[in-house]
Amino acid sequence: MKNLKQLVLPCYKVEMAMSVEAWYFLHGSTDGVCNLTFFLSLLSRIAVEEVQNTKRGLSYTIHPGQADSSMLALAKEWGIGRKAVCRLLEDFSERGLIRVDSNPVTSIIDMVCVKSWMIAGRLIENPTYCQTIKEYEGVRIFLFNGQQLETLRRSSARKKKEKPTEETPEETDGLPSMNLTGSNPIIEGTGTAKTETAATTESEVESTVENAVVDTDNTPVLEDGSTLSGSREWKQPQE
Repeated sequence: MKNLKQLVLPCYKVEMAMSVEAWYFLHGSTDGVCNLTFFLSLLSRIAVEEVQNTKRGLSYTIHPGQADSSMLALAKEWGIGRKAVCRLLEDFSERGLIRVDSNPVTSIIDMVCVKSWMIAGRLIENPTYCQTIKEYEGVRIFLFNGQQLETLRRSSARKKKEKPTEETPEETDGLPSMNLTGSNPIIEGTGTAKTETAATTESEVESTVENAVVDTDNTPVLEDGSTLSGSREWKQPQE
């Protein structure tokens, strides 16, 4: 049996509720085929209204929420032996997905994990639904007629593309280099101006002192304290 690519349902939408363990089991495989494929094959047989069937001259009724299929018919459709079919149905039953009632004519399968379905805008509760999990637990699934089944199977892990990293000049920590000289021109310029002003003032003072000393030394003075002719002697003004 090949994996189905599109879901076929007798209604517009189906709501199912199951345990997480059951959902993981459906993603396992039997004889190389995904278990979800076998289960969806049963789901496509679900009756949404009462149906009268006849086999071997015996008539029986299929109620809403039930699927009609014999072990032999399933083995032929699924391409596996009858024992493998029985074992797979038992696995579904143990996980609360179905309930099987066999008789000499056929096997009636209650789709107990199906909560409701929708037809022509009407929501119909499944009379065979058996609540095995709490409302806020497990897995709730909504399937639509004609839905592509690739979205229900586990997708293969994809490698994430590495984002190109921007190179920073001569930096090992990935941070851009900082220009300390031009980081704050106002403060830097002010500091330079103050430094130059102070240096200029100090040089002017030194120059004035040196000139004063030279002027004093250049004035010739005699031993008796008098100055030479041509030089001006400072006299204290008389009161």
